[in-house]
Amino acid sequence: MKVGIIGAGLIGEKRSLVTKASRPDEIKWIIDIDLAKASKLAQKVGGQVGADWNKVVNDPKIDVIVVATTHDWLGKISLAALKANKHVLCEKPLGISSKEVKKCVDLAKRKGLVYKAGYNHRFHPAILRANKLFVDGKIGELMYIKADYGHGGRPGYENEWRMNKNVSGGGELIDQGAHLLDLANWFMDSVESVQAELMTGFWPIKVEDNAFIILKNKKQVAQLHSGWTEWKNRFVFELYGTKGYLHINGLGGSYGVETLIWGQRVPGKAPKEKVWKFAGEDVSWKKEWINLKNAIKRRGEILGSGNDGLEVLELVEKIYIKQ
Repeated sequence: MKVGIIGAGLIGEKRSLVTKASRPDEIKWIIDIDLAKASKLAQKVGGQVGADWNKVVNDPKIDVIVVATTHDWLGKISLAALKANKHVLCEKPLGISSKEVKKCVDLAKRKGLVYKAGYNHRFHPAILRANKLFVDGKIGELMYIKADYGHGGRPGYENEWRMNKNVSGGGELIDQGAHLLDLANWFMDSVESVQAELMTGFWPIKVEDNAFIILKNKKQVAQLHSGWTEWKNRFVFELYGTKGYLHINGLGGSYGVETLIWGQRVPGKAPKEKVWKFAGEDVSWKKEWINLKNAIKRRGEILGSGNDGLEVLELVEKIYIKQ
């Protein structure tokens, strides 16, 4: 596939490196308003350099566009790319308005194009295996989820674009919290109600640095916390069922070795546990790219579709409206 990358920041670079390694895919464009940053990335992965995203959207040779900009441009660029008959992989949260994302979902459906949300956490090996065990009924009926995800920021964090609501759409809820909402949606039957408390406890900002969320349906509850005041990077995602549990700890790197524990309930005795550790490089980005390619070739379902991303953004909006 001929690929255009719009956004040469950290995520754009991760996507570019995976695409370059996925032969015979070829990067034709690297677009960023910071031409120096785009040029530096192009030296690693190839492609022409530009500052105007319309160049790649209107290039008839491009098959797929990766949108990895700040949140305020995600929806606009994705819609333009879909109108130009390009498949789209757009970073979460897909935009800052569910209305613009809904337009993308509907247009992609009408045109038969793949519009994928960049929720790479679904592709971490521990999470993928946990989902397989869950679908196979290894923990019985799901009762509840507990999850905690966060970091401590960095010097000057309060001055970054994420703290500008007009650019980011919100704070920690729409940032790391969106990943937890997506994973909870993936495992739960549905979400019928959402409650949340948002707080700004440390950073001198006008958006929340912590989000405490409760998702519910008639049988299941998810208790989620996402924060920029964790100080030590942390990821914990736990599922409890009638027959056992699944505990996921870590995402690799500074979050610790990715570990999955499957506990089987034994009445009157300690649970039987099986443990998997997934050390080494983060393969989630590569697995997500393969999922996108297979979906374009009609060889499987999209994990983290545009509609999945829309559902997350709608939950985020419900929470923000109530605050």
